Amino acid sequence: MKITPEMIKILRNKTQAGMLNCKKALEKTEGNIEEAVLLLKKEGIIKATQNSDKVAVEGLTNVAIRGNKAVLFELNTETDFVAKNQIFLNLYDKITELLLNSDETFTTVADFLKSRAQNNSVQNFLLEASAVLKEKIVLNRLQIVTKKTLESFGFYKHQGGKISSLVVLSKECPAVAMDLPIHIVGFKPKFISKEKTDPQFITKEKNFLLSKTLEEINQKKTLSSEIIDKIVNQRLNRFLEEICLLEQPLYNNSDQKVGEYLDKYQIQIIAFYRFEVGERI
Repeated sequence: MKITPEMIKILRNKTQAGMLNCKKALEKTEGNIEEAVLLLKKEGIIKATQNSDKVAVEGLTNVAIRGNKAVLFELNTETDFVAKNQIFLNLYDKITELLLNSDETFTTVADFLKSRAQNNSVQNFLLEASAVLKEKIVLNRLQIVTKKTLESFGFYKHQGGKISSLVVLSKECPAVAMDLPIHIVGFKPKFISKEKTDPQFITKEKNFLLSKTLEEINQKKTLSSEIIDKIVNQRLNRFLEEICLLEQPLYNNSDQKVGEYLDKYQIQIIAFYRFEVGERI
């Protein structure tokens, strides 16, 4: 069958592949455009897999809400240039919709990638986009959150998705739902409160501070163990005030702690999440 320029153009528009590759694919499939698309996808997937040693550190995060469900995820690629490409952005939107529409509560990225939609696996959607864009594309992490009916969500997406935050509140409160996610993006809290700090994290940090304090003391003079413990505990307490959300000064009012701000509205934080591009790579 004769391969016409119009056929090549149609295939190129469908796949973004080079004209020569489109012509060869059409020749191999005797002009069948749909089979040629599948062939190019297969060849592209092989190329994308061969580039798997490259590190995808750019990309976008997203936070989206529908009813009592919220989703967060981080989608990475190798360059910021590709992260702005419409094909990447279409994939980003597709993942958002798939997560919001699914009845499954995916606990791992792997489970979500294995799931199927539109007669395809989610993993293949990533590979197909990777084949066209010629860069590795990775779904780095995801979080699915559900709330109770009387609880509420607050969310914020910074710089178009470079950072996304979500907070689950004990009740509806528009002011808090707006302020807290912005604060979380800027102040990077790790825990809600001192009482809810991970004990293993406390132990590790205390050991680090003890080692650092002993090193400083050896350069000056010997102190009693009681005084050393007091110094370490003071430093630990100051550090916890920096990383615990309720102890932090509110982003738009440094004279008021977040905990005091919440007391004014008689509202509690159930949970919070913060995703930043590249922070776990």
